[in-house]
Amino acid sequence: MLDKLSKLNQLLTRADKVAIISIILCSGLLIILTPQLVSGAQGNKDIVVKLAEQEIYRHNLSKEEKLKRVKFNFDFKGESYQGVLRIKNGKVKLERLNKNISPLAIHSEMGWISKPYQMIVCLPVKLTVTIESNNSEQNDIDVRTF
Repeated sequence: MLDKLSKLNQLLTRADKVAIISIILCSGLLIILTPQLVSGAQGNKDIVVKLAEQEIYRHNLSKEEKLKRVKFNFDFKGESYQGVLRIKNGKVKLERLNKNISPLAIHSEMGWISKPYQMIVCLPVKLTVTIESNNSEQNDIDVRTF
């Protein structure tokens, strides 16, 4: 193994090594920076709550330092339930939903989201919490393509 590396080292010139390292560094930077550049909308943002792909609630995402609890109502299998969103410093988190519709609290453990490409999901109910930008310029680029 060491013998193969020394042969490879003899074949590569200093320019080859610099080119390889430069390509690797540029690739790494692009992987890290692309989601922030594509979704880095600085305008107003809305919290959007959807149940089975139908929007049921929308609220402005504020950057207040004080914790704000926002309640929203929804129906699931003929019964009414209430969800609570925590909003603080431009981030949002979904509190624990009723155990009858979501036996596990995975959705509440997903943490805080603040970017349009982040999402909170409660699978038993098909409830999603996302952030949408209100900018007039909408990007047609999907961040996940990168």
